[in-house]
Amino acid sequence: MKPSSDTTALPAVLIGTVLWLIALVIVGIREPLAPPENGVWWWGVTLVGTASGVIGLPFLVRRRARLTAR
Repeated sequence: MKPSSDTTALPAVLIGTVLWLIALVIVGIREPLAPPENGVWWWGVTLVGTASGVIGLPFLVRRRARLTAR
């Protein structure tokens, strides 16, 4: 039995991670690194979004493999 995307959440997290990565590249092109008091906090936001997706993807891939093996 193949698990649905509702069960694994892998497609949603993968798409979200790619979008955060694109946002990080855009911020890298448009905004120089600057101290937080200058209002350039988008670096942190995009880094955390990308990192959380990259950290979560292996867990979801492993979970999908376990569900498929059942």
